[in-house]
Amino acid sequence: MQESPSLRQLLLAVLGATALTALLAWVSWRAGAESPLARVLTPAALVLLTTGTLALAWDRARQRTHRERDAALRSAGDASALREAVMDVTPVGFAFFDRRLRYVHVNTALAAMNGLPASRHLGHHVTEVMPELGRLLAPRLQQALETDTPIQDTCLEVETPAAPGEPRFWFGSYSRVRGAGGEVLGVIAALSELTERMRAEQSLQEHEGRLDVLTRSLPDYLWGGKLRGGVLRDFYCTPVIERTTGYPATAFVRPGPDGGPPPLWAEMIHPEDRARYRACIEGLAPGAEAELEHRLICADGRVRWVRSRAAASAMDSQREVHVGCVVTDVTDRRLADDLRQRLHESFRRSAQEWRRTFDAVTSPLLVLGPDGTIQRLNAAAIALFEGMDPSGQPLSTAPHTPLRSSGLLLVELLRRTHGSAAREVTDPQSRRTWEVSAAWVDEAGGEDSRIILVATEVTRLLELQASVRRSETMAVMGAIVAGVAHEVRNPLFSISAVVDAVEATFGERAELKPYLEVLRGEVKRLNHLTQELFEYGRPTRGEWVEGGVRPVVEDALSACTLAGEKAGVAVVRELAPELPLVRMDARRLFHVFRNVVENAVQHSPAGTTVHVATEVVEEAGRPWVCCTVRDGGPGFREEDLPHVFEPFFSKRRGGTGLGLSIVQRILEEHQGLIRLRNHGSGGAEVTLLLPAVSSPPATQTVDSLAS
Repeated sequence: MQESPSLRQLLLAVLGATALTALLAWVSWRAGAESPLARVLTPAALVLLTTGTLALAWDRARQRTHRERDAALRSAGDASALREAVMDVTPVGFAFFDRRLRYVHVNTALAAMNGLPASRHLGHHVTEVMPELGRLLAPRLQQALETDTPIQDTCLEVETPAAPGEPRFWFGSYSRVRGAGGEVLGVIAALSELTERMRAEQSLQEHEGRLDVLTRSLPDYLWGGKLRGGVLRDFYCTPVIERTTGYPATAFVRPGPDGGPPPLWAEMIHPEDRARYRACIEGLAPGAEAELEHRLICADGRVRWVRSRAAASAMDSQREVHVGCVVTDVTDRRLADDLRQRLHESFRRSAQEWRRTFDAVTSPLLVLGPDGTIQRLNAAAIALFEGMDPSGQPLSTAPHTPLRSSGLLLVELLRRTHGSAAREVTDPQSRRTWEVSAAWVDEAGGEDSRIILVATEVTRLLELQASVRRSETMAVMGAIVAGVAHEVRNPLFSISAVVDAVEATFGERAELKPYLEVLRGEVKRLNHLTQELFEYGRPTRGEWVEGGVRPVVEDALSACTLAGEKAGVAVVRELAPELPLVRMDARRLFHVFRNVVENAVQHSPAGTTVHVATEVVEEAGRPWVCCTVRDGGPGFREEDLPHVFEPFFSKRRGGTGLGLSIVQRILEEHQGLIRLRNHGSGGAEVTLLLPAVSSPPATQTVDSLAS
């Protein structure tokens, strides 16, 4: 601070007086205390010293006062600047009105709220700036001027230039301001913008209303709470719980004794589901979800099935997990599922029973659509298709079977006639015969027609019929042949005796020997024919036993050894060491094997081989003892095969034509079969089959011997 000239003069005077006082004091000391000069100078020096000291003290006090005033002015300026800054940055609008309700001060926030600059407010009456707002504020400001109690507007709805046409909501507080002397200076108004809050509250109310409508309109009820330490607390639920369970919603308001959910929350869970339910809910991990179906016991005792879908939030700062659950009544669905399951099980059993019944039919059975598409077929039909199931395929493209061509013809016929038809089909390869019948079936309304195709194998029936006819024929022929043979035997005996007598009497005559040999050969041939005629016409009687076939075959092979050696034909045997037992007449069965082997030797050129083998085979689901005889001759001619079993049919010179007929008849007595074919490597092959009466052994070896 720069000093004024008067102050400098005062300081100089004080300094001069001080110096003069010091000088007078020194002079007085030099003159002596008792001298007149000392007595005059000493009081003067004291006066001057006192005056200087007082002047210095006054000057210092004056300087301190100036400093305090300057500090107070600076503090007041800083406070005013701070107040102005606070008023400008605060979001609350402030305005100071004088006693005439004219704007004295307006902060930035209020100017922005009004949508007018601060200069448009100052000095103007509140109704002049914004008439509508002024008419609302003027009575409140006037009331505030008249009382020391602050006045508040909890919700003031205004429209300002800042948002024309849009209602705004303010919170207002008005207080009277007094001066230092107690006089009223004016009123201060504090206004806060509540528009967004009011809108948020309105939106919240609308959402709460919508949520309430939704929760009341949904059939599901909701509950929630907080999981703390695996314990559910702060339980709440929607009123819809009453609709599902029958319990009033108020029963779920009060918490349990331990602060957990109401006891009814767990008690209404079915006892068998309670532990599982609580473990699922209270074991929810943060952010996890769970779903389970369980039963509820309602207020009226009914048991309802519900599905609870629970979800857990992440763990919050209080280490709590918020859990919400939606409970849906699924009783009807469960009942429907149970009914559907029972129906499905019933349908499945019906389908199985139908399939078993369908498959139990031993005849191949096919259900075709009107266009010939295979819709269903039984196990016998699948076996006919070699194990393949052609369902869904047209019959024309299905795997080839002996019945396909005849089936297609029947389908075409039935598509025209819508009736029924049948025909007999024989497979030349397997020599199996079927009677194929088809029928057109119309369902109710005629919209779902079907063609039922059934193939009944009649091979065995035809064989039985042929066997019966053959047996009848053979019985008649046997009776005749036996009678003829009986009548022939006596002349043959006489002729043989005469030949013996002639040979004994004239045997030494050379010219008679050729005639005697011819006679003896013819007698022998007639005796053999007579014996076969007797065998052919013999009644079906014998000694039936259960025994092994191998000894009989070996005996037959031994009986044919000499014939093989004479013909130069080797007989190779491959006989299984163990064969199942068969029911047989060993004597007649010996005749079968001997006849077949001798026939093979007779048809084999010298140097060739006849192979005889025995084994066990499976046919028609049962074991058979099979004996195969293969010769080295030219084999059967195709045109002769249908006649080889006819009596007296023979292509061999000197043959009677009764051998295979007798073999067939004896095998039929044993319920056996005989099959003829030409082997792939040459020669004829005869297969004899005898039904076994016990299962074959587990292992079989082959004994190969050459005779």
